Amino acid sequence: MAGSGSLIRRIGRSVRNSPAAVALLRATRPGGAMVLRYHSVNDDPTWRREYIQSSLVVDPSVFERQVRYLQAAYEVVPIDWIVDRVRAGEKPPSDWVAITFDDGYEDNARVATPILAKHGATATFYVTTGAVGDSELMWTVRLRRAIMRSGLDKIVLPFLASRTVDLRSDATREMAIKMLTGILKRSTHDELRNSMKQIVEACGGDAAPERPVMMSWEQMREMRRAGMTIGGHTKHHYNLPCQSGDVIAEEIASSKASIEEALDEEIHHFAYPNGRTSRHFDRRSAEAAAACGYRSAATSLNGPVSPRYSVYCMPRLGIVPRDARLGRLAADIEYGRRTRLCHPCIDAVGQVTLEDVEKNTAAGAQGELECDGARAS
Repeated sequence: MAGSGSLIRRIGRSVRNSPAAVALLRATRPGGAMVLRYHSVNDDPTWRREYIQSSLVVDPSVFERQVRYLQAAYEVVPIDWIVDRVRAGEKPPSDWVAITFDDGYEDNARVATPILAKHGATATFYVTTGAVGDSELMWTVRLRRAIMRSGLDKIVLPFLASRTVDLRSDATREMAIKMLTGILKRSTHDELRNSMKQIVEACGGDAAPERPVMMSWEQMREMRRAGMTIGGHTKHHYNLPCQSGDVIAEEIASSKASIEEALDEEIHHFAYPNGRTSRHFDRRSAEAAAACGYRSAATSLNGPVSPRYSVYCMPRLGIVPRDARLGRLAADIEYGRRTRLCHPCIDAVGQVTLEDVEKNTAAGAQGELECDGARAS
């Protein structure tokens, strides 16, 4: 019976993802654009092992094939076009697709941008500013490098009540990284830094990267000249709902200011980090994004972009290894377009709008002026 059930599921998936089924979906697609979420485009096995988990890396040949397909089957548009429609209360056209990248890895500039430009496509790159130019490696990269490069069979971590963590093989190391990442994503910034210090020390210390890991400011300026969009992704890639209001505001506002100073222009779009957690954004982070002038904030929840959801909880479809098959990419896009978001964070953000936050900010500023006047008199 178990075998027959598995067979039925395989047949069901085959029918569900067949070209005929996807073509029918495309012919009857509802309104709403899709935003795709990438991280890294790289073909170096060492990169996948020591710097970023394999599921977040797309081979350059695969990425080029995907971009070519997207340009032929849809209209690849800047994120501004989609946000403008939603903010006007309109559904973006159903053949619109936007491409985005999270974190700001160096291969985004060196590999992904030339491929996009070659095919006349554009993308938005959400950058973790504290890591720009490898000034400070992002904690997710430090964690993976410490675990994968350790010559130890096990480590003992005090913040886990002296629990022993198995590092005897690449498989157990991957399990350790997954477990520790889940814990650190649920930590405050102080807890995360303390835990990372223990992990690095237990593994034998940090090793300087042998290659560029994150984009530089000059690379971002070149990307802008190539027609790409740069957005914010906080300063340190903390999971925002686990932080205090002050830390949330600082993480979002300071990263925006850094990008604007480096590029000498205003930036308008933001993406919440740590999307694989069940809660990677909340009303406080949405309001903080709006308060510092961002016109949109993207999540890692799958679904269509439409006025049904606030521009401060904009859905995106994560691109995964199975999407190397264009038929599966097409199916994921079309079924994602029919996903109705049902998540407590969506309700929490509710109708956060830039206009409302601007009113509150203006009212607060007026109150401060009045208080200053009263003190002066």
